[in-house]
Amino acid sequence: MFKRNSIKKRISHKPYESRVYHNPYFQKQKKNYRKIGWGIGSLIFVFPFLTVYLLTYPAFNISHVQVVGLEPETRPQFEENINDYFHTTHALFFENKNRFLFSTTALQKSLSKKFTFEFLDIKISRQTVSLHLKERETEFMWKTGSTTYLVDKEGILLHRVDTEQKNVVPLPSRTPQKPLFVDRNNTPVETGEHVLSEKEIQQIFVFIETLKTQSIFTKEIQIDQLAGKWRGILTTEGYTILFDPSSDVLAQSEKLKTLLRDTIKDPSKLKYIDLRFGDHLYYK
Repeated sequence: MFKRNSIKKRISHKPYESRVYHNPYFQKQKKNYRKIGWGIGSLIFVFPFLTVYLLTYPAFNISHVQVVGLEPETRPQFEENINDYFHTTHALFFENKNRFLFSTTALQKSLSKKFTFEFLDIKISRQTVSLHLKERETEFMWKTGSTTYLVDKEGILLHRVDTEQKNVVPLPSRTPQKPLFVDRNNTPVETGEHVLSEKEIQQIFVFIETLKTQSIFTKEIQIDQLAGKWRGILTTEGYTILFDPSSDVLAQSEKLKTLLRDTIKDPSKLKYIDLRFGDHLYYK
């Protein structure tokens, strides 16, 4: 009997327990979709005006540029390239001089197209952009066609030089004393490219110095990349000395000295001397 009553009791409680009840004093709040819609609409309406304000208000524009480490000769062209970047527009109206559009990475890429640096550090603080840099030192000049570049000791083209055309670096006053390398193939090149290996450059300069001890002075160094080992020194007397910088340049210099002393009495009549084939010397 007790068992039957307990079963009935559980059955009678089950419908009650399965219902969901709410406290009348704590009713669930319904979402006000109208307010949410007004909020989203307001944001959509205000956002374009806020964007225009942030991208055009003068207080957010970069007004000062500080450059440390720049050579005086390259400063005018360097500043021109920075101004070109600042005045690049987005959506026809917004310029990179706005600090929200300004990018240190983009400016570095823009400058690296015209210049080659040992390092370049760009920072922005409020309305000021600071550039701390070091340019690579010029070792010689490289001429291909009608275009001339400054080149460092590693054979990297630093930047283009010219005295007339715009958008190129003016020819520095000190560069005429730098040796002139002439590409006989007139191969098109760009800033940042390698034109010669560092080891070959060193050997060429060693050979030039040994020629000076023989009172032979260099007018230009001629390079033919398509003719194998074709490297020539055009002397101030008008003849060319062909040599091989990949072999012993000191030994080649000694052979040249012997040839000029014992065989060639009047160098002014020479067109060329070829030292590239070991003990076999050729001249005309």
